[in-house]
Amino acid sequence: MTCLELFSLVVCLSFVNSQTTVSGNVVSGSDANNIQGLKLMMQTLQTQTQVLQSQISAIHSTLLTQQTMSVDEICKIISNTQTNAANDPADCVDIKGAGHTKSGVYTVAPPGEARFQVYCDMETDGGGWLQIQKRQDGSVDFYKTYSEYETGFGNLTGEHYLGNRNIHAITKTGKYELLVELEDFQKHVKYAHYSSFSVGDAASDYRLSVDGYNGTAGDSLVFDHNGHGFSAHDADHDGAGKINCAEKHHGGYWYSACFKSNINGKWGVPGEQGIIWGSYKDWTLYVLRRTEMKIRRVK
Repeated sequence: MTCLELFSLVVCLSFVNSQTTVSGNVVSGSDANNIQGLKLMMQTLQTQTQVLQSQISAIHSTLLTQQTMSVDEICKIISNTQTNAANDPADCVDIKGAGHTKSGVYTVAPPGEARFQVYCDMETDGGGWLQIQKRQDGSVDFYKTYSEYETGFGNLTGEHYLGNRNIHAITKTGKYELLVELEDFQKHVKYAHYSSFSVGDAASDYRLSVDGYNGTAGDSLVFDHNGHGFSAHDADHDGAGKINCAEKHHGGYWYSACFKSNINGKWGVPGEQGIIWGSYKDWTLYVLRRTEMKIRRVK
């Protein structure tokens, strides 16, 4: 199916759905009743059109920030049906090995998985880092559903979360290290490095496995979060009993009961709903401006 056919189908289905929704209001009888029914139909069609325009605008905005792609490539990304070939890069280490030295958006395909796009950092510590999370300006709301955290959201060149499904697809293929970069509003930068990092499958609630800390920010991830499933406000997998940690702390994360770090919290907000890495400053609720989580395959 071509891109034009895909969008035409969406529009047609929306139109049919709109007519079905209001068909009970368009009845034979007086002109007044018919006019009222037509008005209701027009209102529904206008609402459906606005939804479609918002969806298309979101896709368009995302594509504008990424590499130039053909119409066919765009359709393949939307339909998510294109699977990897033997020579496809599995991650940013492979992309670096192919001679790419510029940080930016690239396409990867872990073995047995569909292709998807990621942001590769080719500058930090020799490059080859694949970014899985970034906060910097509050432009993206991270108070998302479990499904949204599963598939990913945001803008790969700005604030985003890659998606637990994709993170699992990458980290299940080998050993990965994790680098967490943290910066406060005074532009002081610290880091936490972990020699081992992976995320489990959907059946495990995307359980976190992380170990081997070193760095300057202190460990606020192994301590209290390792071994926990991922929680969002509509999917409580934490260990806090009756408390929904994701709802209470306005984020999605591997909450325990509840956190030592909360870097998917609300940007720019002080207190326990903010972006926190407890050990960054004496285990206080010290709010951070920028966070980046990036992973790299260990050869």
